[in-house]
Amino acid sequence: MARIAHLLDRLLAGMRSISLWLARLGGLLILATVAMVALEIASRGLFGRTMGASTELSGYVLAISASWAFAYSLLEKAHIRIDVVYVLMPRPARALMDLLALTALALFCLFVVGAAGEVAMKSFLGGSEANTPLRTPLWIPQGLWAAGLAWFSLVVAALLLRVLVALAGGDTASIQRVAGSRTLDEQIATDTEEGRA
Repeated sequence: MARIAHLLDRLLAGMRSISLWLARLGGLLILATVAMVALEIASRGLFGRTMGASTELSGYVLAISASWAFAYSLLEKAHIRIDVVYVLMPRPARALMDLLALTALALFCLFVVGAAGEVAMKSFLGGSEANTPLRTPLWIPQGLWAAGLAWFSLVVAALLLRVLVALAGGDTASIQRVAGSRTLDEQIATDTEEGRA
């Protein structure tokens, strides 16, 4: 079990690196969108003309960048969790709650990724285009969005597998470290480290 746990920890570390770069790329896309919207506003104010693409492209960027950031947010425990009762539970009970949460998230991912992939594939096979001046082939933004959701699903599956291995070995401390909600002490330590950096 220890060897499998070590391999899964290395896999999750690699996934964390990839997820960080995907989140950064999504952030850059958002910054580019902000610049485009600022140019659009300036163009309207100064010349009375519009480029006409900012609304469409900003919608695509929002969906794509969000899906690309989901995995990194999960690995960094940045998703909003309501843990008032959770932090009062003993560690074994918290481990079971983490397992339940990841299992529910994995099931949710199955449905969402399946639906997103189906939408992108139908757009590709049907040659669907946006009914805008850009006439964007819809499978491109939909495919990028679905790819982010698929990556998120892989990360969820790896985390779930790691939690199952830890649970089989009775290692509830690893479950807390990998998938558990941060305790107040952990949050203070993280904020202190970030403040020093």
